[in-house]
Amino acid sequence: MSKRCGFLYEPGNETEVCILFGLLMPYLNEEFQRLGFPSSECYIDEFAGSFPDCTLSVDGKKLRVEFELYSGNFKEHNHDPEKCDLIVCWKHDWLSCPINVLELSKVTSEIRGKGLNLVLNSQPKYPERYKRWSLEEFRNRLKENLPKNDYNEMSKFVDDLRAVENIEFQTGKGSKIPTLGIYFKKLGAAPVAIEATGKAYISYYNVNIQPPEPLLPEDKTKEIRKFLGEPEKMWHYIKASNTKELVNKLKKIIETIVK
Repeated sequence: MSKRCGFLYEPGNETEVCILFGLLMPYLNEEFQRLGFPSSECYIDEFAGSFPDCTLSVDGKKLRVEFELYSGNFKEHNHDPEKCDLIVCWKHDWLSCPINVLELSKVTSEIRGKGLNLVLNSQPKYPERYKRWSLEEFRNRLKENLPKNDYNEMSKFVDDLRAVENIEFQTGKGSKIPTLGIYFKKLGAAPVAIEATGKAYISYYNVNIQPPEPLLPEDKTKEIRKFLGEPEKMWHYIKASNTKELVNKLKKIIETIVK
């Protein structure tokens, strides 16, 4: 293989992660062994294009593989960890991930030290697209967009949520509107999200896969739909005339989900 081939920039999407994985396959022996997979032989058995993306044959053992730009995207896409053996990603940012993760940025760094540079520039071509907002940045944008009393109302709600067991926050990424997803550990899903504009929405289905799969148990979906008066949509903004009303509705939705 020529030493002068590969990527000008870091991978910027899932497809580029797949391509980089293909380029790196001859150099992954140590990583597979570290993950507990003997790897004298590694072949792509099938690339389905749906979850899980790929099946690998590693020394004759089938491994179900999902490709992600960030490992945390697996959680954001509400994939089922029970149906996947390995996440292959560019960056590993999901510290509590319950399945094995192969982080390609680490591999490219290691082989660069051996004289093989497959990623020329250690930055994405369009960094603003992939930047993940921090909670502090979300709050700052929220503060810019809301009147003081409304900001205080929503900020207190967020603070109170941090103390709720089995709930985590998922900050969004991109150059547009910062979002704060409310992730329910027992569900393995984040059906509720707040935008830094002060709006909030609920998703009843995971529309990132086809066919869309429910994010909530049927009884909870029915109860929330009835409460909000939205009987059919897969997702929608939560209607409210002011921030206090929105926060009260969010509290009711969360109470319904966790009970």
